[in-house]
Amino acid sequence: MTLASATERILLALAAALALLLAGCGPTPPQAPRGQAMKLSVATGGISTACGLAYQLTAFPADGDRKSDLATLEATASASAAKLASVYRRNPAWIYQGDTVGEIVVDGIGMLHDCGLPRAAGVLSAATSRRAADTAR
Repeated sequence: MTLASATERILLALAAALALLLAGCGPTPPQAPRGQAMKLSVATGGISTACGLAYQLTAFPADGDRKSDLATLEATASASAAKLASVYRRNPAWIYQGDTVGEIVVDGIGMLHDCGLPRAAGVLSAATSRRAADTAR
């Protein structure tokens, strides 16, 4: 065996190994399309931000009335919940960051309840249960 043929065999083996490695690196189907994934990013970020602020707002005894601040957070979280529900209605089986959109909705509803934003949780729950009812018909 010559040096050139040994080098060729090594390069072919490396190329084959690289091809096998890259073949397993693709996204798990069915991934959410890019536009819908961007909506999911904005929606989940909005929900988590609103929940974080709600936790901060209610962590300590209030010096004053928090109803106005909580109402603002409910409105913000409700808008994000509606955006998440719009993607859910398109396809709850799409995968985004390792979870289905349906799983993200369930987590979002629980998170919104836990952090004290029940109206936003209700918006998400109602919007996503309508799709289930529409699908059943």
